[in-house]
Amino acid sequence: MIKKKATKKTAPRVLKRVRKLGGKPLPKKIKIGYRDIVIEYVRPDFKTDEMTDAFGQYKNREGKIQIQYNLCGQELANTLVHECIHASVYGAGLNQADSPLKEDDKEEIVVNQISNYLMGIFRDNKWFLDFIKNNMNKS
Repeated sequence: MIKKKATKKTAPRVLKRVRKLGGKPLPKKIKIGYRDIVIEYVRPDFKTDEMTDAFGQYKNREGKIQIQYNLCGQELANTLVHECIHASVYGAGLNQADSPLKEDDKEEIVVNQISNYLMGIFRDNKWFLDFIKNNMNKS
């Protein structure tokens, strides 16, 4: 029997130079609740299987969202919304013991469905985001 060599678990490689989207740089941070969350664009690491099965991930302890560097358009937008919802779930404590999303699988299902439906609302109703922006601070 040949023993499988153990691979050291490493983080995906963070890219320092990030391409621009429509002439504008990609966002590098976002405020969610009380926290400033860093956004990193990373290359998946196939040797260690880090970020090879997901377009993005939220790391609560590190206060960061990591997104695969080569996503475009809808996948980039959906992934950022998805990870922001994960950050909101953590911030609200909805995944703590005795909370509705305490199991990772349940959290992922709920976050995935909410992010997909929100993206549908934004895409199918072109007026919606501008309406929210124009009215959110009015009393």
